[in-house]
Amino acid sequence: MEAFLIYLQSRITVSSIIEVIIISFFIYQLLLYIRGTQAEQIFKGLAILLVLAPISSWLGFTTLNVILTSAFTWAFIFVVVVFQSEFRSALEHLGNNRFFKNVLKKPTEDYLEKDVAKIMKAVENLSQEQVGALIVLEKNTGLKNIINTGIELDAYISDQLLENIFTPNRPLHDGAVIINLPARRIRAAGCLLPLSENRNLGSELGTRHRAGLGITEKSDAIVIIVSEETGKISYTSRGTLFHDVILEVMEQIILENFTISEEETTSGRISKIWGKFDGKEKDSNS
Repeated sequence: MEAFLIYLQSRITVSSIIEVIIISFFIYQLLLYIRGTQAEQIFKGLAILLVLAPISSWLGFTTLNVILTSAFTWAFIFVVVVFQSEFRSALEHLGNNRFFKNVLKKPTEDYLEKDVAKIMKAVENLSQEQVGALIVLEKNTGLKNIINTGIELDAYISDQLLENIFTPNRPLHDGAVIINLPARRIRAAGCLLPLSENRNLGSELGTRHRAGLGITEKSDAIVIIVSEETGKISYTSRGTLFHDVILEVMEQIILENFTISEEETTSGRISKIWGKFDGKEKDSNS
């Protein structure tokens, strides 16, 4: 027993503890992401194989152990091939985690409000005229592959330009517009978006709404959708569709998503910590 404890002490080091914490974090994030998806059942099967393989080896079932080990290897390759889009989305989701990121630049709030107001004005006019529109607001996930499917504009945000792009019978009418709010640019128009892979969507949803959902299933973008049939405004975020949204609410949602509070910035965190420390010092001196 004493020898076993000495062995454990020799194996448990600071680096091994850190390694276990890192691996646990990644596994936890993966489990959170696949929960409720088709991949969940597959991973349950892999977990069973992973448990049975060492048990069969311990019991001396050599042939069974070889079969289980081979099955686990081939099953893992099968999962990677079949669910490659899910793995890509999971990696993008991990890259957008607050723990890792502070990539989004903070646009000046005055400019942000002015640009969002221009977008809202265009959306309002398009809605009143029942002109279909699909506006993608790019965030941290790069959309270069989507931009390459359309016509690059690199133009300043303008309500007149947006309305002109979506005017019926124009070449760019049916595509999506990509806007980068921090850069204050309309990056491209006439872009093709991937359709949603959600099989539970109702048949009443058209291609425009399915495309808006599709891009938010693969990125952290926010998509504004104007229905050509009803003129109603919807938006999608994180693979969820929100129907018939009031314009003022839509504007507030965008501002909240693209405005980084002072506490979220590195300097803000340092100031907050220093403020607490300074407050404690004052209390101790008084």
